Amino acid sequence: MRFATFTARAVDMMAIATFTGMFACVLGQVFFRYFLGDPTTWSDELARYLFVWCSFLGWIIAARRRSHLAIGSLPERASPRVRAMLALFAAAAAILFAAVLAFYGTRIALRTFDVDTTTLFFTMGVVYAIVPLAAVAVGLHALADARAALRVLAERGSGAR
Repeated sequence: MRFATFTARAVDMMAIATFTGMFACVLGQVFFRYFLGDPTTWSDELARYLFVWCSFLGWIIAARRRSHLAIGSLPERASPRVRAMLALFAAAAAILFAAVLAFYGTRIALRTFDVDTTTLFFTMGVVYAIVPLAAVAVGLHALADARAALRVLAERGSGAR
């Protein structure tokens, strides 16, 4: 199995696991609070942190599938060369954003590895660790998009001569 396929499946499984865990925490919290009258102290916090992880994993999945929101009317009307230039610009912007997020995400994750969560057994650094990980993953997907756009531009450039 290729590394890209393995990591894609791992991210998909982690997204499913975090969403399922979040759903179970919220459902359990409702059950314990309203039906048993004894709310748990940890499920709300865990659901919040699982939501953060699920959101960033979803960002990675959307980047891999190229399913982010986009204004498609301009590229649809443009020539293949202009479409490739727009894709290159979008990839460059995504790479820049991912680099900034990876830098600051790493800083905040490292600074919070000694800060305990309120009710759980791990530190806030674990919660924030997904930020630089997702930024690197999205940056790699954007690099692949930039490479594909450059390939189209090179084909169009050599074919026009």
